Amino acid sequence: MGLEKQRKINIYFFIGVTGELIKHAPIIKEFQLRKIPFKIISSGQSKIHFDELIDYIGLMRADIAFPEKANKSSMFFFIFWVFKTLLIAPGRLNQELKGLKKGDTYFIVQGDTVSSLVGAIIAKLFLGVKLIHNESGLSSGNLLIPFPEEICRNIIWRLADVLTPQNSWAKGNLKRIKAAKLNTKQNTLIESYQWAINTPGTPSEIAKFGRYYYLFMHRQEHVIFRKEYSKKTLEFVIKNADPRLKCVLLNNPLTTSVVGSLSKTWDPDIQKRVIIAPRFPYKDFMKLLKNAEFLATDSATNQIESYYMGVPYLGLRDRTENMEGLNENAILAKDNKRTIKGFLRNYKRYRRPPLVIEKNPSKIIVDYLVDHEWS
Repeated sequence: MGLEKQRKINIYFFIGVTGELIKHAPIIKEFQLRKIPFKIISSGQSKIHFDELIDYIGLMRADIAFPEKANKSSMFFFIFWVFKTLLIAPGRLNQELKGLKKGDTYFIVQGDTVSSLVGAIIAKLFLGVKLIHNESGLSSGNLLIPFPEEICRNIIWRLADVLTPQNSWAKGNLKRIKAAKLNTKQNTLIESYQWAINTPGTPSEIAKFGRYYYLFMHRQEHVIFRKEYSKKTLEFVIKNADPRLKCVLLNNPLTTSVVGSLSKTWDPDIQKRVIIAPRFPYKDFMKLLKNAEFLATDSATNQIESYYMGVPYLGLRDRTENMEGLNENAILAKDNKRTIKGFLRNYKRYRRPPLVIEKNPSKIIVDYLVDHEWS
């Protein structure tokens, strides 16, 4: 009889944004396959699009949901939401955990969001349960890049009981941290990605766009604190890319002011080449990225996804917290116009075969959680 049947473990996923759910989903799926119950806590940082993964993990909703943050683009309301959640969540969750063995109760947080930091603080300082951090060890080497994500992840590592670095490099970044470390070989994101691209159907946008590249800047240190830099970088890419390609420029609440002001300055020739697109559902988004000529973005997650796809990636940033694909399918612009121009002229040289993995990272994580007994 397996240990998972000899002792009960209590699993809670603390989730604040859809991106976290996407990376949690393979672990959720593995628990489902083993018929191990779990609960989902929504922190309220943003709306979580559970419906986008319904064909993967079934119909999901938050078992415990805290009030959603108001005015998503306001720093004041963001800070207010953090303190409000830290104030009300511990009492509600202490009631939820009443009677449970804390050594067998796991809070699982993901990545480097403020929501994950809030969940980590609640788990360790207010509830005294075991904290599992997925996607550990990623680091740019500079506490302010990206901001505040680099600060968040460094605090979470020091609170966690179990860390899950996705490669040997990430594990090496955790050598001074006392927590248990599981090298999962890859990010759990690869499992969600593989599910997404293997689902039936092709987004109609792929045919409508023709040959296109994907352009996006969204990091707070760029679109909030360096708006002019962001506008100039986006414009430089558009003006120097192959004019025969359409530019799919993604827009979201954080980037509205940057994209909006930028589009007012375009001449008619550029306007014909640029398609300002809203956020796509996850399955469609992965297929759109996979069929792009190249990606130009400051997103670290897109860097990992491009590595899985083998799609050329131009990182519109000075540093990255991921090593995946660097000097293979990916390069960093580092605000160097010559580097950007060189990539745009020769991006086809960066295309690589898609990645194949031997073992699912989610299985490594769940194997550990069901087998490990705390002293």
